[in-house]
Amino acid sequence: MEAFFNALNTLVQSISVLVWAIVLVMIFGVTSRKPPILVVTAATYPVLLSSLFGAVRSIDSRIMLLARSLGAGKWEELFYFVLPGTIPYLAAASRTAIGIALRISVVAEAFGSSGGVGYWLVFSYDYGYKEGVFAWALVLVVLMIAVDMLLLRPVERWSEKWKL
Repeated sequence: MEAFFNALNTLVQSISVLVWAIVLVMIFGVTSRKPPILVVTAATYPVLLSSLFGAVRSIDSRIMLLARSLGAGKWEELFYFVLPGTIPYLAAASRTAIGIALRISVVAEAFGSSGGVGYWLVFSYDYGYKEGVFAWALVLVVLMIAVDMLLLRPVERWSEKWKL
């Protein structure tokens, strides 16, 4: 299973975000909300998947052996050892993925949406509204900082208690 997803991961990473945006707009149309969402998914999926596989590999096999010797079943191993062991890795990867998602969503909106920060950035640029370009760029920066400070950092600090 890991080999399949690693191959899929490599394929997804080898395709440019711009190519994803253009192809998805051709498939779903400019007015659809699907292209920006799918472009962001294609950009963030590799980070999360790689982190998940690394997290599962990092779980101490001695702990799993101890759990089995004490009579833990497969579901108990999954819910009490594997999932908690992956939480710190996924929290850190989520910070990276959300940062990528916010940056990529602007590109996806610029090329394949009829709304959003990216759309309004390009709109302002096309009509020569310098103030609009800077204002929308500032909105994006403030949004990224707020999401990081108010959501992602606290979740990452909380997840530290799950380290095995």
